[in-house]
Amino acid sequence: MGAFNVNQSSAQMTLDTSTRSPLNPLPVTVWAVVLAIAGVELVLWAGAHGLVNWAGSAGWRAQALVAIGITPDLQGWMLDTRQAPPEHLLRYLGFGFVHLGPLQAALVVVITAALGKYCAERLGSWRVLLLLALSQAMGGFAFGLVAQPGTWLIGGYPLIFALAGCYAALVWASGDDGGARIKALALVGVLLSGRLALAAFMGGGADWVADLVACAAGYALGHFLRPGLVARLRRV
Repeated sequence: MGAFNVNQSSAQMTLDTSTRSPLNPLPVTVWAVVLAIAGVELVLWAGAHGLVNWAGSAGWRAQALVAIGITPDLQGWMLDTRQAPPEHLLRYLGFGFVHLGPLQAALVVVITAALGKYCAERLGSWRVLLLLALSQAMGGFAFGLVAQPGTWLIGGYPLIFALAGCYAALVWASGDDGGARIKALALVGVLLSGRLALAAFMGGGADWVADLVACAAGYALGHFLRPGLVARLRRV
């Protein structure tokens, strides 16, 4: 009987191993974000390359920039007139899903999947979604305050910088050894240094401001949204 139980357990373990997916599953929020980015890019790419025979499809990317991008001209008008039409407020939540080309979109998808998985597994899907929305909106608003008139902000770089900041916050608060904390901060440092170097050598306006603000917001919200907030506030 004992031998039967051991063999049965071994067979069950073999079955579990063989049926396990070779790919690490992504949390639902991360799937939703990366699929939305990839889907939008696929449609815009197809329109630009004539794979969609709809009128004006070749100009969809430019139309999307105007429809969903952040510009200091429009933000200044909203601040001056104290008006906030919903269709313009949605720009701050949507500009990260439209990109200038497939390479930029692919980079955002890959990094979002990697960092988003780590963050969502520790914060939960809905908290990460809130973090991304707030961080991206704050980055877009900061861009609108400092950018030159006539410039536009579009693309998901603020999303990945927000996740990088959140990742550093979670590793720092996890109580892991110093090596893990140094690696997390080094990752953020490399991303920020690379972004600033790119802005210095290639220009691009004030886009980097949105990325830095989103990173700082992601770091702060990563601490704030960790489970157990009420207990931490009581200890203060």
